[in-house]
Amino acid sequence: MAEIWNNKNTGGIVLIMITLLIMTFILIVSASYFNNKQIQSASSQCYDKGGEVQVEIHNTWTNDFSFQCK
Repeated sequence: MAEIWNNKNTGGIVLIMITLLIMTFILIVSASYFNNKQIQSASSQCYDKGGEVQVEIHNTWTNDFSFQCK
């Protein structure tokens, strides 16, 4: 088992995996932020028109949603 950690490629693989995890995290946070901004904007426009907002969140991590103004 110790031979695996002594391999020169192991450090590179670990670095790539950490980079991918960080990039995935950044993308999820970005999607959540921009979806939240979109919901706020659409809601404000709906309320300005005297409508009733109906938002259904499909994914709580990314705030993937469906929006209706009635």
